[in-house]
Amino acid sequence: MAEKKEKKATKKKKAVKPDFYIQYGDKEIAAKDITERIKEIWTKEMENDLGDLKELQIYIKPEEDAAYFVINAEIKGSFGL
Repeated sequence: MAEKKEKKATKKKKAVKPDFYIQYGDKEIAAKDITERIKEIWTKEMENDLGDLKELQIYIKPEEDAAYFVINAEIKGSFGL
């Protein structure tokens, strides 16, 4: 019995990863889809290694139907939603 209690005590709680969606007008887009698109741009279009993506800021502008991003505090880009 004591062994079972020790196992429970040592288990770490998993962090909750929420699903995040942007809804505007008649559209809905998942934040993870935007992030995946930026990773695709970074690796396929810009021909970089995913491991070189260290920092990422994302700005959603529903009125422009666009997502803007800044990678590693210097590389800027955008795409339509």
